[in-house]
Amino acid sequence: MTRRLWLIGFWAVLAAVVLAVTALAADVSQGAIQLLRSAEQDIPAGRGKAALEKLQQAADMEPGWYVPPARLATAYQICGMETAALQQYMRVQQISFQRYDSDSESSSQVRQLLAEAEAYMSLLVNKTRREAGRMPLYTHPQMAVVGRRHAREMRDKNYFSHESPTPSRRTLADRFRLVFPFRPRVLGENLSRRSRRGQGYTLSLAKIRNSHEDLLKSSAHRSTILLPELTHLGIGIAVNGKGDYWVSQIFADMTDHPEY
Repeated sequence: MTRRLWLIGFWAVLAAVVLAVTALAADVSQGAIQLLRSAEQDIPAGRGKAALEKLQQAADMEPGWYVPPARLATAYQICGMETAALQQYMRVQQISFQRYDSDSESSSQVRQLLAEAEAYMSLLVNKTRREAGRMPLYTHPQMAVVGRRHAREMRDKNYFSHESPTPSRRTLADRFRLVFPFRPRVLGENLSRRSRRGQGYTLSLAKIRNSHEDLLKSSAHRSTILLPELTHLGIGIAVNGKGDYWVSQIFADMTDHPEY
């Protein structure tokens, strides 16, 4: 009886995932999907400019969909257009707040600051991967929520660890399943924090760069960033009133879990 109930539950979850993907595909025009699929072939082949044209068309067709800006960010970065790439990374983080993390306690001004910091760290992560000959990762707004919630809990409960004191959020896999109904084949997390020293607000893009460089000095953190199996990235940052901040970088291989 127990096994039967488990199987029923498993197939119910699987059906929910299939329905969710089907509903998303139904809401998005087939023309935009075809452009995205073609562009996703161009990106790993290094055809950045060809990908840009297709992705911009898809973004114009579906302005509220996060997938085109996530792909545009990597395509711009491949083409060496970092300012344009950063704008698209920011767009994904803004969508993350607006659609998937609306319960955030931060003011709109702080959310904008966090979106900028998260976007900049996404840019730095993919720059490091490209310099090492790895494929850049697509940013995912819901993966950012996974990281952001853990960063906020570390801030609020005054700890710094991959293991949460909350039973339902104990491990990264637990926290991931609270947002996604599956566990990817590869799942990793890097953590960082920085506190104010002296005067001034701590969180800034310069400090984010310092945090990224500190992570790269650790062989374990660097190897996580450079895992070749990865496909997606989520950056989540929490901040307090002094600007002290906590960062959670979430990495995953989402190959078996299409976004559209």
